[in-house]
This record gives sequence, C-alpha cells and structure tokens, in this order.
Amino acid sequence: MAVIQTISKREKLLHSALVLFGENGIHNTSTASIAKHAGVANGTLFHHFDSKQTLIEALYISIKHDLSQCILLTRDTQALPIKEQAKLLWDLSIDWGIKNPSSLIFCQKVSAENVLPLSLRLAAMKQELSILETIITTGQTQGVVANYPMDLMLEQCKSQIITSGLFFINNSLLYSDNVYKQSAFDMFWRAIAIND
Repeated sequence: MAVIQTISKREKLLHSALVLFGENGIHNTSTASIAKHAGVANGTLFHHFDSKQTLIEALYISIKHDLSQCILLTRDTQALPIKEQAKLLWDLSIDWGIKNPSSLIFCQKVSAENVLPLSLRLAAMKQELSILETIITTGQTQGVVANYPMDLMLEQCKSQIITSGLFFINNSLLYSDNVYKQSAFDMFWRAIAIND
C-alpha cells in the first residue's frame, strides 16, 4: 500500500514563493500572489509568516538546510587533503544546484536584489554549511588557503558556486564535459588557495 504524504500549507507557501520569486523576482512578487498560487487564503500566509521578509528568510534557510543535507562529508573524506575535500564539496554543491535550479536561482536573486542582510546570509551559511568554514579554516591553518576575512571568503565561495551552477544549468551538455567541470573547480580553488 502506497503511503500518501500530505504537504502542509506552510510547505505549499514556501514552494509557491520559490516558483514565483524565480519567475517574477522577489521584489515583484506579492504575498497575495504567493497565497493564490499555493491555493490558500492570504491570511493563511500571515498565519505562518509574519511578513514577506519572514517568508524570504524561512525559504532561504530551508534551501541552505536542504543543500547541507546533500554535502555531508564522512570521516573518511575529512581525512583527505584540503583541496580534495574542497573538490568533493564543490562537486556535491554543483550537483545539488543542477538538480534544484529554482533554489539556486532564488539564492542568486537574494544576492542580486539585496533582500536579506549579509549578516543573516552568513549566519545561515555558518549554521547550515559549517563544513565550508571548516575546510577554509583548516586550509588556512595548513597554509594552503588564503587568510582573508571569513565573511568575505564565504560570500565569495557562495557566489562562485551559484555562478558556475547557473552556467551549467543554462549549458547542460557542458556539465558532462570534464574540461568544463574541472575548469570551474580550478577557478574556484585559485580564488581561495595561496599557491597550487
């Protein structure tokens, strides 16, 4: 017997926001249109989220959490050299982005439309994607990763993942081309490494 999962109204609202933000932009999407797309009353949206800003924050954190579940590194991989750990993290992040293009586009729009403060974006990165900070910190300790301010490095890494992910989404045949895949990682690594 198949198990039927019901989607909560909150999840419907988050999904509708993700779709509409991607289609129309974040600033151009009203809470009324999100509620209508989700098939709920406008008041239901405000029952789950105090404001549009709260909805944006919840969606952003939800996406970062989803990504974090896809890039977990095992104890064995944590014993690898930092560059190999970074490559594994990179590949898993890009794979996630290609499988979740709406989420990747939303993250790009959050930055482009400046709808969330840097402090909140960094807090989400540190909470949900602490593995990236760990790799950077360990690499700095080992003298292989540049010792730039952490907030700048995290933002730079996120931007490169989004940019490369969107490139491969828009040029899907190139993701199976190892030259392009390796080149994307090499550009990422050169941005954070001291020497290679």
